[in-house]
Amino acid sequence: MADYFTSFSVLMPVGAGNIKAALALYDQFKDELEADNRSVGFLAEKDEPGSDAVWLWDNDGGGDPEHVIAYAFRCAEAFGLTGLWGFHFSLSCSRPRLDGFGGGAQVLDLGQRESVDWLDTGHWLDEKLNAGEAGAASAETILQPTIEAQGWNDHSQVFVLRGFLDNLIKADPTIADQLRSHLADVSAEPDEILCRECGAPMFAAVGGTSHHVGAGVDGIDYDRDRDHTAVADTGLLASGTLQEHAP
Repeated sequence: MADYFTSFSVLMPVGAGNIKAALALYDQFKDELEADNRSVGFLAEKDEPGSDAVWLWDNDGGGDPEHVIAYAFRCAEAFGLTGLWGFHFSLSCSRPRLDGFGGGAQVLDLGQRESVDWLDTGHWLDEKLNAGEAGAASAETILQPTIEAQGWNDHSQVFVLRGFLDNLIKADPTIADQLRSHLADVSAEPDEILCRECGAPMFAAVGGTSHHVGAGVDGIDYDRDRDHTAVADTGLLASGTLQEHAP
């Protein structure tokens, strides 16, 4: 008989003044599960003195990431926590079972109380192998060159954008080429297309909509877009590269 284990160890910042209340929430969460004849899938303890975090770890390999997520959202609601927080975990087995090893990670938006991205190594490996065999496109393969070129690695929005684009590609695989074209425009040198109204760099998005180039994940300067429509130089308009929009 094989034993399966889920292990993790993570600090969750809740605010220095909320440690005691956070541990009380853990006790309440634990009691609720036990009343339903279930065991809580992690332990909680105060971190070292002066820390603003509680320490969460698996109970002798019997961890449950879903319980950690539920507890994190309770703390977020109770203490007004916002921003992204996440953790990763490992899967192992007492015997060399083929399904016994792996891992995963979760990225949570505490303010919205929702999971914005996740990773399971088993699914990830299957997707990579299947994509390699079929030559299928994925948001990761399309985005990565632009992410590296633009230095977007630290943007939390990339997680959300990647998931959104993956869903689009699954619904319509032909959109992959349009996405590549759009990102090529976003990544273009600033002096390739200039707005005739303000002289700032601009680009044409998929479908013909024009935008000013910005520093965000989607490459759009929304402040300039609100001020006036991005219209390319007259020469480009005459050549049919862009359709002119009324200001």
